[in-house]
Amino acid sequence: MRATIRAADPESTASLSVTDESAVRVYRVPERGEAVVADKDGSVTSLGVHDISVSREFDDDGEPGYIEFYKEDSQLYVRDAGSSSETVQQNAFGEIDLSDGDPSLITGDCTVQIGYSTALEVEVEQARGDDRPIPYKADLVLKICDVRSTNEVKSELRELKAMMHEASISDERYRNILADVETAFENVENTRSDELPTEAVQKVSSATKRARNYFLSS
Repeated sequence: MRATIRAADPESTASLSVTDESAVRVYRVPERGEAVVADKDGSVTSLGVHDISVSREFDDDGEPGYIEFYKEDSQLYVRDAGSSSETVQQNAFGEIDLSDGDPSLITGDCTVQIGYSTALEVEVEQARGDDRPIPYKADLVLKICDVRSTNEVKSELRELKAMMHEASISDERYRNILADVETAFENVENTRSDELPTEAVQKVSSATKRARNYFLSS
């Protein structure tokens, strides 16, 4: 997988590619006029925007505040290491709040909002064809199953189930995973409370992890 990171600003032409296992940190440098930069192995590239609301790499107490893009097992992730403002990933299926510090999978083009007025565009090149949205949708359901309402989780899980049914895959492992997703959906559908109980969250989490990892390890 190859990804390019740039600021979503018509005045900015700078970009940085993520092609190997080196992490890329994005943060603000006060000494450069509050410039937002991308740092890869100590090589710092200005992204062409200035935003005082974006956090520094480390604060006065040495606590991290950067946004980090990194690869693990050949997959790309983004996480908020501790910024002082909300960080949100916007992809084809909705928004994911990154402020809790948990890494979020990137399998397709997305936007990461940092600070109050800076957005990073992430353009992904990946040869997965029509199956590519499935791990993205599975990861989204995994992220929201314990924080969103039952109806929201049910809606997203229904779409994931439909997408998996439409995929032209028939091996036994895939059929077992699809069966788990269907069971998780039935569990959610039978829930009458506004929030999913722990048992339902666990079933959804287990099924969506398996669905996501199936495609990412293929």
